[in-house]
Amino acid sequence: MIKKILVAYDNGSKAKKALETAIEIAKGNKAGIYLLTSAKMTDFISSVASPEMLKDLEEKSRDYFVEALKEPVERVKKEGIPVFSVILQERPGEAIVRYADEEGMDLIVMGSANRGTVERFLLGLGSVSNYVLQQARQPVLITKE
Repeated sequence: MIKKILVAYDNGSKAKKALETAIEIAKGNKAGIYLLTSAKMTDFISSVASPEMLKDLEEKSRDYFVEALKEPVERVKKEGIPVFSVILQERPGEAIVRYADEEGMDLIVMGSANRGTVERFLLGLGSVSNYVLQQARQPVLITKE
């Protein structure tokens, strides 16, 4: 039975679609939703930014997500679903997998990669959704637009 749903949330359109899917699943199972995001900068940015700049960027990222999570939290509350927001300071894929294990999540819902092929090539970024799909112990539902 699904009682705890983790939604990986980065405020992108695919994450918003994942949240809508999670809301429908939560309604049918009387489950709670845990919105999780990471304020950690990518390895590429970490490698080129000074320690002071990196700290400032991560603080600004955290502030951004504090604000960005307010609307989806209210959206879930309006449906009468228990909701929790979590902002971690870890690589996103690792944060999602670790948190899901530690908190006993029954399902992880997330959007497919928000970055295009060119961005992945230029920045050397891997797919968070692919990492979670391969590493998570829980079922993972990947939504698409």
